[in-house]
Amino acid sequence: MINKTKQLFQHQGFKKYFVNTSWLFAEKILRMGVGLFVGIWVARYLGPEKFGILNYSLSYVYLFSAIAGLGLRSILVRELVKSDTDKINKLLGTGFFLQLFSSIVLVGLVNMSNIFINTEDIYRYMILFISIGVLFQSFGSF
Repeated sequence: MINKTKQLFQHQGFKKYFVNTSWLFAEKILRMGVGLFVGIWVARYLGPEKFGILNYSLSYVYLFSAIAGLGLRSILVRELVKSDTDKINKLLGTGFFLQLFSSIVLVGLVNMSNIFINTEDIYRYMILFISIGVLFQSFGSF
């Protein structure tokens, strides 16, 4: 059993995958640590009332933002793997424009529903600006 373990650790493939996995793991831990630090800092800076308004606005927009993705990412990856090289640009372009169009529709729906739900201007403006940020997610998806 010990010999098998030593052989496994000395194998070139294992070393390569272990190093790559370690970098990914370290990046995830660093990202979580920085996110925690920034979250605490923002909460302390804004105070309870303004931080609550920010979290409410983020939650309200992200409740609808699942619609904006349309589940395209997994479908697009599957189709890209199956398709020929001459169809790749067409698939990527179609996916981009579908997601951009759904994001534009989402911004409209979120802000129309926001008019009927929220009466204070601060909520309306926060939700408006956060929902406009969803449009930019279309550019980084594919």
